Amino acid sequence: MENRDLRFAAFSAAVAITAFGPLYWAPRETSWFMGYRFWLLIAAVVISEVLAVFVSASGSMSLAYPLFVATSVLFGPIGGALAGMASMVPNLFARPRMTPSKFLFNTGQMMLTASVPGWVYVLLQGRPLAISPLVLSDIRGLALPLLAAAVVGVLVNFLLASLAIRLLYDVPLRKSWRDSFMWMIPSQLALGLVGLAIAQIVAVLGAAGFALFATPLVVARQVHQRYVDLKEAYSGTIRSLVAAIEAKDPYTKGHSVRVARYAVAIARGLDLRDEEVERIEYASLLHDLGKVGISRALLAKESALTDSEFNQIRQHPDIGAHILETVPFLADVRPIVQYHHERIDGAGYGQGIAGDAIPLAARILAVADSYDAMTSERPYRHALTHEDAVSELTAGVDRQFDADVVQAFIAAMPAMSEPAAGTLTEEGVALTHA
Repeated sequence: MENRDLRFAAFSAAVAITAFGPLYWAPRETSWFMGYRFWLLIAAVVISEVLAVFVSASGSMSLAYPLFVATSVLFGPIGGALAGMASMVPNLFARPRMTPSKFLFNTGQMMLTASVPGWVYVLLQGRPLAISPLVLSDIRGLALPLLAAAVVGVLVNFLLASLAIRLLYDVPLRKSWRDSFMWMIPSQLALGLVGLAIAQIVAVLGAAGFALFATPLVVARQVHQRYVDLKEAYSGTIRSLVAAIEAKDPYTKGHSVRVARYAVAIARGLDLRDEEVERIEYASLLHDLGKVGISRALLAKESALTDSEFNQIRQHPDIGAHILETVPFLADVRPIVQYHHERIDGAGYGQGIAGDAIPLAARILAVADSYDAMTSERPYRHALTHEDAVSELTAGVDRQFDADVVQAFIAAMPAMSEPAAGTLTEEGVALTHA
């Protein structure tokens, strides 16, 4: 961990030096910075960061990027760098405070995200629109510089964030791009084009022109907030369902949460997409939902179950699947819950399916559930040690359990003793999301 921190600190310093360096050689004549259009955009950047929508799994969603592009195209790369610096002002008052290296990285990252489009624009012979707005005859000559300015900041932001994630958490660059950034590229590019429009309209009409974009940007922010609210509502629904399970079956107290933790670690070890990992987490938390349809006396029985009683218990995957069918946003976790007691050799219960016919997510849940069941104390037997439980899992490979899943579980176990690494934004590293 210490080596990671040192590497990240060195990387943060390099990013900051790259971002701040050009300011030293900036032209001394900067009277245009005093113009109201520049300060209007700076204020808008700060406000957009104050109103950033934070999504626990995806980071922060801010509308600063089109304002970065607008500032760079209007005032050049130095203006863009100052806009990026201004975007960090709200973080000076945030709690908890960032570590110095993360604040340094965030500042440099935002400055480069905002200024590199300006440098590319100037190098491709684009002129700052604050000097002279676009006219029709400019379109052919400036089309490439303008499009490059709209695109390059997205790539800079995502590349720097991916490198930081790699240094801090050893997450491969390909996985970061695939899971955290690739899906955002279209919307970010669209926002970059909005930034070009803002630049031209502000150059021509000033504050009145910017007002034309205020309402669409606010609406976009509200859409993001609505998305977060829905995610929170989903989480609340899942928490309520888990509470209902635990109230019915004392054994499940904490069991579902532990199973979810194991299953998520396995899924990540198998390099599954974040969306699939989240789906597996939901299914793991709800895998015993069907027990609400089993009598409390049977669930609490301290002696071994009879065949008749065990047949009743065997119904809980189907009962749980039936309940989940009635919850639209959880319908896609239904097969995982329904098949989590199937076996590779077909001798499990539920539908009696075997091998690859069992969804991978259900095979993951089966291993996580079995491990926690074996290592939990029960009235009729003592808990197994970790070593003995792993031996049981290994012995069941290709009969009860999927070999790759068991291998991924064993590989993930050492990391489970460490705190889970959150996203960079949860740790205080800023990302500008669409």
